[in-house]
Amino acid sequence: MNNHSTNENAVTYRALAHFYDTMMGGNKYPGWKNLIASVVKQYHVATGTCLDVACGTGNISKLALELGFRVVGVDMSKEMVSVAQTKFPNETFIASDIRDFTLGQEATSGITLAVSFYDSLNYLLSDEDMLKALEAVYRNVASGTIFLFDMNTLDHVQAAQKYAPRVQVEPDFYSVYRFSGEGRFWVLDMDIFVKEGAMYRLAQERHVERSYDRDDIVPLVKKAGFELLEVKEEYKVYPDGVNRLSRLYFIVRKP
Repeated sequence: MNNHSTNENAVTYRALAHFYDTMMGGNKYPGWKNLIASVVKQYHVATGTCLDVACGTGNISKLALELGFRVVGVDMSKEMVSVAQTKFPNETFIASDIRDFTLGQEATSGITLAVSFYDSLNYLLSDEDMLKALEAVYRNVASGTIFLFDMNTLDHVQAAQKYAPRVQVEPDFYSVYRFSGEGRFWVLDMDIFVKEGAMYRLAQERHVERSYDRDDIVPLVKKAGFELLEVKEEYKVYPDGVNRLSRLYFIVRKP
């Protein structure tokens, strides 16, 4: 039974925002930059504005900028948006619910590409909320726009539920990660100890993700109005030595 709601994630990233880049690391980003570049080339995407959905602190926005795009980023967390705006003051970042946002006509008319990475959409915990987010993207982009987004799979979530606790130590904070969950849902509880002089202040966050597989997403993509172009698969070997389907990349287009 689903005992989680998307509202559980509504207040996350408040404590995490200023440490997010350090905590998440950067090993995935070069591969994602290559993927975005290959999709742009394959589908002849004009270099205009990239809509970064659930943009966080702007790490994917940075990749789009490096590929020659301008950026409009949308994220539910005001704290994350503030960090992104500070990093890229010439771009536009908006704190808004990704299930219901509206961009100005000027921004909308220039968008040729939309992206969402790092399992951001897995934070939407029901088909209804996922559909709302897809429909919001659809409303805010022009005909012909490509939307590229990733999704953690059920295989990944069920493996991640069993991860051992992990501690990360940094000069200005340390954090403890505890993993749990059942069925389709993966729960990450974080204790972040922030250094303040000779003492540490404790901040706690809970993050909940739901897995989505191809058969979950494809009907929602089509219901939102998008045309499905391609689904790419990513496998990885987990701590138990099993090679599993970890992540899916959906490439869709607004007709």
